[in-house]
Amino acid sequence: MTPSRRRTLELIGAAATVTVGIAGSPTVTAQETDDLPAYTRWLTIEDDGLEFVAIDWAALEEETQRELEEAEPSEEVPDEFRDDPMVEPVSTGLLAAYFAVGLGLSQYRLGRLVDDDAFETAVEELLVVNDAVIVAGDVDTAEIDDRLTAEPAAEFLRQMERTAEIGEYDVYTPVEEDADAVIAVSDDAIVFVDGTELEDDAEPMTRLETITAASVGDADRATEISDVVAWLVETAGEGDVTVGQYGDRLTADENGGITDVTFEGFEDADGVVCSFTVDGAETATGEFAAIVDDPDDGDLEQRLGASADERSVDVDGNRVTATGTWRGVNGTTVGRVHRRLTRTDTEASAPFDP
Repeated sequence: MTPSRRRTLELIGAAATVTVGIAGSPTVTAQETDDLPAYTRWLTIEDDGLEFVAIDWAALEEETQRELEEAEPSEEVPDEFRDDPMVEPVSTGLLAAYFAVGLGLSQYRLGRLVDDDAFETAVEELLVVNDAVIVAGDVDTAEIDDRLTAEPAAEFLRQMERTAEIGEYDVYTPVEEDADAVIAVSDDAIVFVDGTELEDDAEPMTRLETITAASVGDADRATEISDVVAWLVETAGEGDVTVGQYGDRLTADENGGITDVTFEGFEDADGVVCSFTVDGAETATGEFAAIVDDPDDGDLEQRLGASADERSVDVDGNRVTATGTWRGVNGTTVGRVHRRLTRTDTEASAPFDP
């Protein structure tokens, strides 16, 4: 485990709050509720699967403003956090999405979008959906245009040009003919698709068109196509960090994908979604939902939320739900640990400088 990964786990493990127990697992579909989490507007099913990380960046930053100047290196993370299906996927997803923005967009001079002092653009949400990176918020389109179209000042930087429009989005593609990437920019979102991250010869522009259309309701969202996805996201809800996998995306990525929910006991799962919310400097809650063929009740009751101070696990047929409450661990506050991840960790921040 790298130092950055350890610090991210501590972000999760150092928090806690009072949880609300789940009473059963009612069926929920997109047609039956208008109360689906806001991030679901970006979710699409590609190649019979879905994988996503959604981060409420504004909320997470607000909770970590305290004690930023008091950050200190933290202790080893107890093994129970790494083995908890309610914690490890969220930790992995948070770090992966953060680096997807910082590293993936750095060659286009947008790597420091999450740094309040580097851009006028204000970031509110970070998402990774089926290899597409979305930065949502109050976007200064002129500022982003200047960054994307500037002449390269270093060999690894790439220059983009505005080549098309999709609805309210201006679409940018690389000046180099052999480059394979696309970036769409609107007043409230930046969407980035890197062709080198796509499988089966998928076209970045096609993926971009699908996800931007879904975001405004012009294409089917995952919750409209799959009742399973609709139930999972409705049940697990929307946290500061929410992660999920469904269908053919429900596998571990040997190259370190955006998250991994393939813990023991979930090998036959159809889908898993879990969320984590930080409430104050030392408290947090987690919510979990999964569809599992022939689940082992006793095993899941032992595993889910095993690291929590309080927890509730329910297995109803093939539906598994859980909630967890975490309180302060090792005296480390959420603000201090998150400061280590997003500001003072040179390993994390150095590649984002452009």
